[in-house]
Amino acid sequence: MENNSKSNLCPIASIQTKHSITFCSVSHPQLPETVFTAFPTIYIRLHGRTKMFYSDYTPEELGKINDVILQHKSKPVFIYFNNTASTAGILNALELKKLSR
Repeated sequence: MENNSKSNLCPIASIQTKHSITFCSVSHPQLPETVFTAFPTIYIRLHGRTKMFYSDYTPEELGKINDVILQHKSKPVFIYFNNTASTAGILNALELKKLSR
């Protein structure tokens, strides 16, 4: 489940935890950079931080995501690069793949 509103983030998250539903962590220019790890699966959608669907993520930002992955090796992790209106998503996916080796 993806939520793109700050207002109902906490109530939804507590219901999802209770029912073992995974919450989608969303990287969006108007939302906080939170990666939710309390769920059975970690799912992250990267839309671009400064310009939706176009902007890339720095190696430092990708490194932080990789750190989260490494801290939760026992859980499945899915990352959806949705910043693909340019080549940013493809290049970011390749960079994260390189970091994860």
